[in-house]
Amino acid sequence: MVIRTRLLIALVLALFAAPVLADKLVFDHRLVPALKAVLDSGDPAMISYDNRNPRNVVDLIAVRGKSAQDWQEALVIIARLPDKKIATPADWLAQLQRDAAKQCPAVFTMLAQDANSITFERRSSGCRAGYPPVALYRVAAGKPSLFLLAAMTKSDFSPAARAEWLALMASAHLE
Repeated sequence: MVIRTRLLIALVLALFAAPVLADKLVFDHRLVPALKAVLDSGDPAMISYDNRNPRNVVDLIAVRGKSAQDWQEALVIIARLPDKKIATPADWLAQLQRDAAKQCPAVFTMLAQDANSITFERRSSGCRAGYPPVALYRVAAGKPSLFLLAAMTKSDFSPAARAEWLALMASAHLE
């Protein structure tokens, strides 16, 4: 129990306390029961945290699968400092569109947009094995930082799972 609590505290600190970023992204992980179950389990193999570049911190949480390296469904969280190429949510969307086009044909659908964020879906076809053909994204801009939430699956989301992920994305806000 102590290890699980420490792991959860470390994850929260890792996700939201990147030293170069003044903003923090907050969302309700309980809206996706499979995500909550992974976090509650305290299994460190299900979480990958990469802060080698403090200007671009990446977390991956395997929601379904064996580990953060061998997943079927995952949540990716990226906290980054804007730069000349990616300074706004729209810039990041454009970059994701370019990156996806290099992998396989992709269709992006805008789902929601406000002054500081955009939520969209990517559906790809004819991709190489291992590339997730379906993903839901939310990109949010703070004052000194940008955040991306991406729920990805290597198959497809069930209607219930898609609704849960969209609810999680809608709950996301900056503090």
